[in-house]
Amino acid sequence: DFPEGKSSLETKIKEANEAIENGADDLDFVCNYEAFKNGDTALVKQEVLIGTQIGLANNKTVKWIIETAALTDKEIIQLCVLIKNVIISNFKEDDYASVFVKSSTGFYKTENNLPNGATVPSIIMMLENASPLPIKAAGGVRSYEDAIQMIRLGVKRIGTSAAKAIANRENTTNQY
Repeated sequence: DFPEGKSSLETKIKEANEAIENGADDLDFVCNYEAFKNGDTALVKQEVLIGTQIGLANNKTVKWIIETAALTDKEIIQLCVLIKNVIISNFKEDDYASVFVKSSTGFYKTENNLPNGATVPSIIMMLENASPLPIKAAGGVRSYEDAIQMIRLGVKRIGTSAAKAIANRENTTNQY
């Protein structure tokens, strides 16, 4: 359900199964953060539970994208805790390393060109509130320094379209 996360659970399940059939190693689900913001935590819990069940049953890494730029600090914390609690309540500890909380799709449009994903404050909130689940910093990691900073904070993966520039220790203005 990339990049908005607003589709039905049935659509997300269908897309996940298609990705599995096509040989995907990872399943990236966009949390229905709009439903979450509107108080429909039951829907979000259900999509996290079922999406994770599908992924883990097929030996896939599952990533739950929360779209930090669309959320307040309080909502980032609450959504991380919700995801963590669903995973801890329903899966084995050995599974935790395969279920990530991811900061952004990289496609969310912010007002006034504000950062749209992995900022230091949002990543710190995610690390503090989603643990023991690993964090993937995505959206806005555009330089070697950005990548090193995220690694030092404790993220386990980085999503960037600037990988070559980062590997060459160059900066990029690429928005995604």
